[in-house]
Amino acid sequence: MGKSLNLFVPSKAPSHRQQRVAQEIRFYLSATLMRGDVPPRFGKTGEMVILPTSVTVTDVRLSPDLKHGTVSVMPLGGQYKEETLLFLKASSGYFRKMISQKLQLRVTPKLIFEIDGVFSEVEKIEELLKKI
Repeated sequence: MGKSLNLFVPSKAPSHRQQRVAQEIRFYLSATLMRGDVPPRFGKTGEMVILPTSVTVTDVRLSPDLKHGTVSVMPLGGQYKEETLLFLKASSGYFRKMISQKLQLRVTPKLIFEIDGVFSEVEKIEELLKKI
């Protein structure tokens, strides 16, 4: 006969549960970083790594199965980006353990930290607008 109608269209928008869990994770990460409750870590070469500046957690995005999370952060004033990212990556296990203790989830997401690129985009747009 004719083509069958596929009524299942996967949504690209995050589900309500994804958003709610991401918001909770962002809250706990922000509170922990604000208080400075993160112990120092050791880098790949054995040197002690500490958080060089205050950090703002701007966004948390979770995969649909809630197993992976991408955390966008921005260091205060946009300085020490590399050092901050190195520290956060070294501390990701600590953050994961803290989240597992706070939230009742079947699986605690693995966290991947990245520097938020929105601020650099805003700077580029401002520079372009100044030229006009």
